[in-house]
Amino acid sequence: MLGSYLYGSIYFNSYDLYSLNDKKAKRIDFLQPEDVLKEIDEIKPDAIINCVAITSFDFCEKFSKKAYQINAVTPGVISEFCYKMGIYFIHISTDHYYSGAKNYAHNETDPINILNNYAKTKFDAENYVLTNPDALVLRTSIVGRNKKQSSFLDWLIYSINNNKKISLFDDAYSSFIHCEEFSKLIASILESKPSGLFNLASKDVFSKADFAIALANQLNLEINYSFASVDTLNVNRANSCGLDSRRISSLLGLNLPSMMDTVLVSADEFMKKL
Repeated sequence: MLGSYLYGSIYFNSYDLYSLNDKKAKRIDFLQPEDVLKEIDEIKPDAIINCVAITSFDFCEKFSKKAYQINAVTPGVISEFCYKMGIYFIHISTDHYYSGAKNYAHNETDPINILNNYAKTKFDAENYVLTNPDALVLRTSIVGRNKKQSSFLDWLIYSINNNKKISLFDDAYSSFIHCEEFSKLIASILESKPSGLFNLASKDVFSKADFAIALANQLNLEINYSFASVDTLNVNRANSCGLDSRRISSLLGLNLPSMMDTVLVSADEFMKKL
């Protein structure tokens, strides 16, 4: 999903981009890291942004070895190769590390709590990637729409627009940032190439229910909902995923979006596609 936004972003117009989602490109299998390295060696890029990940919690539980290879091992292999070749490597991580603190904004040094295989694959990936001292890992929580219309935002907008009864989690907190906003910030990051571990998300922390209701209001549509708990889901997961991104904002002078900024971008994207 994020790769498509990066590839289509006006902020990357000055870059010669290569996307694995491009119809002209052969799809690379992250289960075969040697094939990935071969492709990188042929392209010889100046920078790589790794957006590849298995994000389904159920898949990561059922197919743990495959998820671990794709989410953790292969990114680590790529990062090591990039260090040897002098290629700047950015790895997109997650916010699914924290529980029980409600709308607290976690910084990069706060203790984490691994509750499922997805979180384990992403955390181990961070450690593998950061053996490359020049690599950058970004913890985030992105929202956007994909071609299959299977993302959280796709589901939410479809449900609101068609007056579907939905359950909203009022006990699951995040710092959603839209992929369009995130792409703009990534373009700025490429100019200065920081390394290490940073959060990059909205400057606000809010519940998923708050976000959904605000989006419906922005679209001037009724939302048919009831509150529910994230604890009712099959796979145990973090519920306090707010991120404090002030460190990278201060370092690079980045203007972080608010929750309402993310709502406005999400609503505008929907309206343009009508």
